[in-house]
Amino acid sequence: MRSNFSIYFLLVATLLSIACAKPKQQLTTVISGKLINWGNAEKILRAEDIKSDFGLGQSFILTTDENDRFTVTFDLEEATYFSLGRNKLFIQPGDQLDMEVDYRDPEVGVFQGDGAEIQAYLGGVAFPKSGSYLQGGTNVKGPEMAPIIALAKEKTEERAEALMQLGAVSQEFIKLEEMRLRLDYLNTILSFPIYGSFKNYWENTEDKKAEILLAAKKELDSASNGIMKDEYMKHPNFRDMLLTFSDGQIKTSGIFTDLKMTDFMKEYDALGAFISELELGGLTSSMQAKADVFMNEQHSTEYQEMVQLKLNEYQALEKGQPAIDVTFKTVDDAPVSLSQFKGKLTYVDLWATWCGPCIDELPAFEKLRNDYADQNINFVPVSIDTDLNAWKKYLQKHNLTENELVINRLDLADYKVITIPRYLLIDKDFKIITVFAPKPSSEELRKLIDQYL
Repeated sequence: MRSNFSIYFLLVATLLSIACAKPKQQLTTVISGKLINWGNAEKILRAEDIKSDFGLGQSFILTTDENDRFTVTFDLEEATYFSLGRNKLFIQPGDQLDMEVDYRDPEVGVFQGDGAEIQAYLGGVAFPKSGSYLQGGTNVKGPEMAPIIALAKEKTEERAEALMQLGAVSQEFIKLEEMRLRLDYLNTILSFPIYGSFKNYWENTEDKKAEILLAAKKELDSASNGIMKDEYMKHPNFRDMLLTFSDGQIKTSGIFTDLKMTDFMKEYDALGAFISELELGGLTSSMQAKADVFMNEQHSTEYQEMVQLKLNEYQALEKGQPAIDVTFKTVDDAPVSLSQFKGKLTYVDLWATWCGPCIDELPAFEKLRNDYADQNINFVPVSIDTDLNAWKKYLQKHNLTENELVINRLDLADYKVITIPRYLLIDKDFKIITVFAPKPSSEELRKLIDQYL
């Protein structure tokens, strides 16, 4: 007979005292495998630690052979969650692991070597952005909360059983995954108001959301009790839930009122806000002033080091610095380097067919190019589309054929392209004027261009 929900959490917790910890004998880690159904998707093995949230974590671009196989070797200081497409991995220092992973379906992954059992278990974890056990709303069958709570308990019990059946895995992994069970349970309930509104059970308003969640207050408070611990910050899902735990609207409704961020969590939140502003506008004088204040207020040396690393990255993109050469491709797959445009002022428009704001600016970009047709300036449209067929069809449909280029977004890493649209302005000597240039429709851009012509 199946044990009840609360007993499962207790049993999972007891594994902490009996799990076998894997000794760390070396730092060199070797991951190899075959990528299935990857298409044009990014082939990146990316760490999911705190540093990675701010673009500072370990990440490895995977080069595959004719059989879609790869091998990557790197040093790893501590056990870390990684992602590869939608596949989640937990890699420990010294692991030698081989895998076959499918981009579309993490559950069919096959693993051999160190940590194989762990990776197979992770293939079945819920996807938080789809409402965890709600599975994108497919498991929402009606407007009542009770069936959702029952679903969350049932799925949590199933995953707890799978976790308890693992063999010699580390205490740390067991503890982090026990916490994931709680997060998926919470996320399933918290996501119900949104998916219920998609099915027109009610309007998607904050008041209605609070009303619905109050029906699960007891379950939410019980599952979240004692969860605000710094040690859980190692788990990417926990960091993603921080904003939810501190959501003012939810707290006003009487839920999560006892959950308080630790100082380490508050500084993480402040660091995220600072770096987001830096990524959107670059290292301006005002941002440098904010950085100085931030560094003085931070108590975590880890966060201070991250800020300094980000500042160093953006200092290389300041006005007067040499532009960083990258290679684009034409519609015919011919290489074109950015440095080939040296000798003229160069305005680069980074866009994509799926980017609404980018598309809105295309007419202004074309007008700008026509207005300055006889001037000493290059206008270079560069798409970051991964679906090259969709890109080419869009160009043909809209008669956009002049100097149209494309690049893998990964190749723009040195320019810190986090969001698009994004515009670069480079002088005739191939030095940076600004990598956060005004948009084509802005009168400010015309003034800037006229200044440097």
